[in-house]
Amino acid sequence: MSTRKQTKKYSYNSGSSGLSKPKKSLGQNFLNDQKVVQDIVLCADLSPSDAVIEIGPGRGAMTGKLAERAGLVIAVEIDRDLIPGIEELANAYGNIIPLHADILDLDIEKDIVEKYVLPRGLSRVKVCANLPYYITTPIIMKFLEECPQLIDDMVIMVQKEVAERMTAAPGGKDYGAMTVTVNYFTEPRIAFIVPPRCFIPQPSVDSAVVRLKMRKEPPFELDDRDFFFKVVKAAFSQRRKTLANALGNSANLSATSQQVAETLVAMGINPMARGETLSGQQFAALANRLLSV
Repeated sequence: MSTRKQTKKYSYNSGSSGLSKPKKSLGQNFLNDQKVVQDIVLCADLSPSDAVIEIGPGRGAMTGKLAERAGLVIAVEIDRDLIPGIEELANAYGNIIPLHADILDLDIEKDIVEKYVLPRGLSRVKVCANLPYYITTPIIMKFLEECPQLIDDMVIMVQKEVAERMTAAPGGKDYGAMTVTVNYFTEPRIAFIVPPRCFIPQPSVDSAVVRLKMRKEPPFELDDRDFFFKVVKAAFSQRRKTLANALGNSANLSATSQQVAETLVAMGINPMARGETLSGQQFAALANRLLSV
């Protein structure tokens, strides 16, 4: 049973003059539309047995709504000026932990899960965030690469262009290393689009809420996961090059262009193919073969 206090509706997202102004240096665009907030919280599908890591709560537009549904909200905010507002919410709800920190500097398992989640006996950890555009990819990769086994679900708002890259199909310009990586660890889908008018200040592009459902089992078998990601990264490092040339010229791989071309032919793939034409499954098969070259 949740131990949070019963409280009246609380909003720290009024946009009034007394609040900290958005800082361009931190990429702050505060969400200011309660309908969008509600839709994001519903998309997260929370229960009292869930702990939520909210990255960049800002003025707290979503924090209280998360606390009303989850067992615990760890609100990680890098901007010290915004911490007092989150502390007010924490006092009002009783199940919010304000954490003044850069999420990229934290050890998710030790600094959050072991310290706050496990002592409360909560069974699932979810991530919910309106991510700053300029560090979207590092944050996503941190959770996927460092602690995928600890996270059940991620519901994040990102630039629409990034959302399209995460969910792209092979063959198009949006398909790339991020696509393959995200789809290896998760089942991604775009939940809905959020227009600029929903933020203060308004960004110049549309945003999108993406749900990344963590996979319980990998979608394909890998002989060496680290090597697989080296192959994927090399394949897209120079998109105009053929796979044979891109991989053969990579400093992180030992195979020559000729060996890569021969491997592709053996797989029934045109040796002149480029990285964006291969599916994740095909990249897996290629990496497994090249591992012994």
